[in-house]
Amino acid sequence: MKTVLMAGHAAAQSAAWRDELVATGHWDVMAPVQSFGAARVLLHRHNPELLISELRLVDGTVLDMIRVLRQGLGYLRTQILVIGRSERDPMLLDALQEGADSFFDPADPKAGTLAERARDTLAGGADIAPWIARHLLDHFEGVSRNLVDNPIDEMINPLALTPDERFLLRQLAVGHRLADIARHDRQTPRALSAKVRTIYRKMQWDLRAGDLSLQRAA
Repeated sequence: MKTVLMAGHAAAQSAAWRDELVATGHWDVMAPVQSFGAARVLLHRHNPELLISELRLVDGTVLDMIRVLRQGLGYLRTQILVIGRSERDPMLLDALQEGADSFFDPADPKAGTLAERARDTLAGGADIAPWIARHLLDHFEGVSRNLVDNPIDEMINPLALTPDERFLLRQLAVGHRLADIARHDRQTPRALSAKVRTIYRKMQWDLRAGDLSLQRAA
């Protein structure tokens, strides 16, 4: 069974999500925590496969944990699934930019269950909302503009979108769901979900590369 750490500001809700995962028989879920401090101790001690966290905790945010996992405890293998409303909560986008692997919107009737999203995350997939797809298109347009003087650089740049990735984002940006696109294109939803995850990684790597450039310049 996969080990999961659950963190959230509402103890009753976290306990309900824990019960949902445990009921599937596929997850070993630790007792939920409500604080960043407690989560950090358990992450270091148990090195779980998956961290499921709400955006806000009683003493901080999920951004604190993402930074610890991706920088301070970068040797851990833990993947990160954040729980939050996908209706333009800026912290959700911040979490994806910082290094979260995917998100789950409990208010979205088409999002499936938390257990399904957790499985997809560990399999290398990710969810996406139309407004996030539009933000990503804007972000990668900036990457393309920086390479405009040498189109060959864009073709070989690992941080630039491929034509297939750009086409997928455009479909998502106008409101199409991954499942609908997969059915129309005769692909599996998991394959498209994995492609979204790759796009998130490119955004994260590009932002980190920019931060490193600024630090060197300073």
